[in-house]
Amino acid sequence: MTERSPAAVVDARADTLHALAESTVSKSELAAQVGSSRSTVERSLRDLSILGFVTSTVDGYRLTTPGRLALDAHDRRTERVETLADAAPLFDGVDLGFDLDPALFDGVRIVEPRPHAPHRPVEYVAALVANATHVSVYTTQFFSRHARLYHDRVIDGMTGTFVVTDRVIEQQRSVCPGDMREAIDLGHVAVRRTDRDDPVSLILAETPDGPEMGLVVYRDGAPRGFVGTDDPAATRWARDLHERLWQSATPL
Repeated sequence: MTERSPAAVVDARADTLHALAESTVSKSELAAQVGSSRSTVERSLRDLSILGFVTSTVDGYRLTTPGRLALDAHDRRTERVETLADAAPLFDGVDLGFDLDPALFDGVRIVEPRPHAPHRPVEYVAALVANATHVSVYTTQFFSRHARLYHDRVIDGMTGTFVVTDRVIEQQRSVCPGDMREAIDLGHVAVRRTDRDDPVSLILAETPDGPEMGLVVYRDGAPRGFVGTDDPAATRWARDLHERLWQSATPL
């Protein structure tokens, strides 16, 4: 029995698993495909066979069902780690008061500002909201373009629950006087205030195609980037987080 963990074996023998992913392969063909010696291939097959991920047939070697699932899990994990590396600069120096679910980085879109478009991450929020029938929002940052967008969409029938800071409320009242009260009076919007000040805006948009979430990360008040996905686990995380924030906030 190999002394390494199954995960370590899969990481080390991923090239063999990929070579067997499409069809049954002989030992000599496998050696040629992975560019390894016959003895190395034999060790790989032995390790994977012990785990039940590879089996031998009269025509050669093939993946078992658990082996195929193990390869899929390995590939998803590898992709997630690579995506996390891409997203790491967004969170450099940013202190969040809640944990991020790794599912946020599955099938994710990462948008960073550019010198000629510093608010590019924020603009992706508009695209997220434009197709929404309901939004659940937590934000500590005020942008007048978003305030107008939310107002117009609410007038069109979109509903929303907003958890915001006093600073956001005051800026909203100053820049767009009457808009918040109008939206609340329509019965389409509920607002609660929070003392939290996480440097993010969280938006969970319910759309005809299903839920989608977006997270804008800020540093020193400037948007560092946008992370968006419709992954089911990520949208569940966003819904649960917003519900916790909502329950701990104070009605306006």
